[in-house]
Amino acid sequence: MSEQLAAKQKQAVGLTVTILAVVVVFIIGMMLWKYANTGSDVAAVLEQNQTVLFDAPRMLPSVNLTRHDGSSFSTDSLKGQWDIVNFGYTYCPDICPTNMADLNIAYKSLTELGLADQIQVWMISVDPQRDTPEQLAQYVPYFNENFIGVTGEIDQISTFATQLSAVFYPEGSGEGYTVAHSDNMAIVDPQGHFVALMRPPHRPGNITAVMQALMIE
Repeated sequence: MSEQLAAKQKQAVGLTVTILAVVVVFIIGMMLWKYANTGSDVAAVLEQNQTVLFDAPRMLPSVNLTRHDGSSFSTDSLKGQWDIVNFGYTYCPDICPTNMADLNIAYKSLTELGLADQIQVWMISVDPQRDTPEQLAQYVPYFNENFIGVTGEIDQISTFATQLSAVFYPEGSGEGYTVAHSDNMAIVDPQGHFVALMRPPHRPGNITAVMQALMIE
């Protein structure tokens, strides 16, 4: 009788273990499915808004630059929040002021969504010869007081720009020279990794949709 009882208990334990194993496998499977489909959904939203989501986050180089208030800027400055990194210069006649104005409109929309306090917008100057911290301090906050301008040594900016898929070069000579530059915006996650690239045209609605998709995935 005791042997039969032991056998039944053993059978019950085995069944319980099997059920638990099935449940665990199911939960893990659902988590993986959700992760895979969420990533796919986010990538689709970004693609619809002229943005490429990288398969793997990209590391950023170590740089030392200067903010428009005179304080230091380094790669670590991009950690702890979502960052939109825009390359431009204060003497830019058209694209740069348009981008800054559109970023401001998007920032206001993101504020209404309760997301702006987790986002920092940067304008990295591609014309450090003329864009001193004082010059940037007059220009960047004009569009939004929360935006930050960054300048510094040209080799440091070039290194940073290259890693963020941006290129630039001066055109012309004399005081009226211009700086040709790519019109992409880089998105950096709170871990300080380059995760997506926004391509023009940079409409406020596109910027808002991209950041919302990334931040609440």
